[in-house]
Amino acid sequence: MGKEKGKFIAKEDEEKYQELIKYRISILDHIKCEKKNQYLLCLNNFANGKINVNQYIRELFELENRNQKITANLENYIEKLKKFEPNPASKGFSGLIEELWSDSRVFEPDSDLRDDCEIAEKELKFGVRDILLQIENYS
Repeated sequence: MGKEKGKFIAKEDEEKYQELIKYRISILDHIKCEKKNQYLLCLNNFANGKINVNQYIRELFELENRNQKITANLENYIEKLKKFEPNPASKGFSGLIEELWSDSRVFEPDSDLRDDCEIAEKELKFGVRDILLQIENYS
């Protein structure tokens, strides 16, 4: 989406490039928000102790992997995307999912190995509960 007629739009027209970036983010928000119930199930199961931290991270990864497959070739459908209108209510949803990923990347279960920039399961679960409340507000 950042390339047009063999030229990078960022070099040619910064404003158009920024517009494309915002549009791509809105598409990601839309796609991930459509999977809201799957995210809610995963988050609720972890927050309520129905699955352990390893299962949570694996389920989160699987959800994201499916979404990556959906979005991987967006550039191949540029004509269809020109007509696509993302749901405005999904704005910011992918950012919440990125927060979950960020927390899972800095999770270290072993307190002897954990440094100041890493978090324990208790902190991971606290972050999940916070994001869970925010996700529940999406329509």
